[in-house]
Amino acid sequence: MGLSLCFSGGANAAIWHSAAAVSTTVEHDSNPLLSSDNKTAVTRTRVAPNYKLTGTFGRDELRAGFGLHLERSSDSSIVSDREDPNLQLAWQRETETGGFGLTSGYSEISTLSEAVEQTGVVAGDGTQKTYSLGGNWSSAISERNTLANNSEYKRVEYDIDSQTSYDNVSTSFSWNYAWSERIEPFTRFALSRYEPQDSTSATSSNSYTPSAGVQLKISERLEGSVYAGVNKVSGSEGGPSGQGGVDLHYEGERFEVNFDAGRSTVASGDGGFTEVSSLSAAWSYAIDEVSRAGLSAAWQDSKGETPNTTQNFGAWASRELSPFWVTRLSLMYKQRQQDGLSDATANVLGLTLTYSHPDF
Repeated sequence: MGLSLCFSGGANAAIWHSAAAVSTTVEHDSNPLLSSDNKTAVTRTRVAPNYKLTGTFGRDELRAGFGLHLERSSDSSIVSDREDPNLQLAWQRETETGGFGLTSGYSEISTLSEAVEQTGVVAGDGTQKTYSLGGNWSSAISERNTLANNSEYKRVEYDIDSQTSYDNVSTSFSWNYAWSERIEPFTRFALSRYEPQDSTSATSSNSYTPSAGVQLKISERLEGSVYAGVNKVSGSEGGPSGQGGVDLHYEGERFEVNFDAGRSTVASGDGGFTEVSSLSAAWSYAIDEVSRAGLSAAWQDSKGETPNTTQNFGAWASRELSPFWVTRLSLMYKQRQQDGLSDATANVLGLTLTYSHPDF
């Protein structure tokens, strides 16, 4: 069932690879809106097919991705039925000293998803549409020094009044110095412009973030990074605020650990830039060659127009039924705290079956 095509033509021969995956999830959520006083349980069924195509032409690489998120709810007045597309297209060229490329994308997701809840309280189930266009380049200016840039234009639209549609233009410049095989210091300067599509709901502003840090390879199994900086948003009261973070990744013979903590300022549908502090940890253990289990925990504090704190704790177990089929059982507890409201909690139980083929 695999597909790998090669069209001869000397050094610029075209080589195509493709991969496909389909996941089906049945999930029971005791409080999908994380409501404090009107809890309503919903059972959702999700089907998510994805297809990726990669073509190599000498130094050029072309990547395309197509996905669809189909969802049906036991109560569509609480959680809507959905058919959300996801399209990605990218081109990258390697050079003798680095490379450069372009990316573009379009996606639709529910405003109940974690990506939207990251920076604000969502009052109901709506749709977030995201259009993006980006570019990147990197160049080694010496044996140890590398300069890089990433820039992106993003347009985000909502169909519910509780969120503000906006345009965001961002760019970041970084310098990396290969001190040794295990230590790589870096500096970075990021600039972001926020433009609300409706000037009556929010105001335009700029975000500036200089930072410095170091990437570390502590051992063959343990690596991570740490960085610190400051952020200033134009028009905001007070001086610059501290930014920074640390992440660690350990991969042993049978278990894997990830830890991430940080504070950042991001554009959001909450009406401008939002400062987000977060802490997350995940642990997984290989029970045998085909079975694995894990635990996760996350905490997040968002200081937008509607400040709130969320946390969740989860456990899961998965088993490979064949080289292409995997089943996964998961359980998660979620909590949200917000001034003026009672704490909101939810329990989510899910069962997922995934088919994936690396060369379909």
